[in-house]
Amino acid sequence: MRINFILFFIIFLNTIFSAESVALVIKKKGDVKYKPFASKAKTSELEMSKPLYNQDQVLTGSDGFTKVVYLDDGSTIKVHRESEVYIQGSIKNRKITKQINIVYGKVKFNIKPQNLIDFKVVTPSSVATIKGTRFWVDCNGPSGDVFMGLSGNVTVKNLESGQIVQLGPQTTVNSLPDGTITILPLKPLELQILEKMEVDVGESSEEELNDLMSPIAPSQSQSSNNPSNSSPGSPVEHELIIKLVNAQGDEKELIIKYFE
Repeated sequence: MRINFILFFIIFLNTIFSAESVALVIKKKGDVKYKPFASKAKTSELEMSKPLYNQDQVLTGSDGFTKVVYLDDGSTIKVHRESEVYIQGSIKNRKITKQINIVYGKVKFNIKPQNLIDFKVVTPSSVATIKGTRFWVDCNGPSGDVFMGLSGNVTVKNLESGQIVQLGPQTTVNSLPDGTITILPLKPLELQILEKMEVDVGESSEEELNDLMSPIAPSQSQSSNNPSNSSPGSPVEHELIIKLVNAQGDEKELIIKYFE
């Protein structure tokens, strides 16, 4: 059963890769709407495994959630309830130039290292430039943004003042429409509220909880990820690596993690 699913998934990805889609919907819950760029039609219900193209619009309702993965490197974007975003990307030399425009809402990013072109997040008040990191954005539209760093670094620019600051792990950047931009220590309670949203939609918050804990010895960290040291009956994490080649010889690798 699992082998059949994997084979179908590989065939499907090769198909959408040749059509030059830039991202794929890998999870969806509740009310999530979708509208292709420049389409005159009304929004329709977003479907699982939906390929997304440059400038496609995604809107989540009061109980909506979707998880999107970029096809070249596996960078993921989690769009939580009551959010509106535009998925952007253009393909050049087998790489996707990536950008997410957030109109409003709460979005979590897990961005893989970007070698040549930075990943950008654009809101009404800010532009964030990312080389590879995990962080949250709580965009309140015309009221400003809150960036919360989990790992790595993000360059945040306020569009009104032009001021630039660095968002690091366990820090918060507030960027307001009047040009004000400030850096503060990350408050665990604020992060816990967001991470509860993750748990409510079936996403694990283990990585973020570890970010808030004091560092542990490397030997302890390695043993916690070793299936032989897992407690009886606990899920074991597996990693599936899929290598794709299209008719033009373009290659890509997709990593899927699952538990059993």
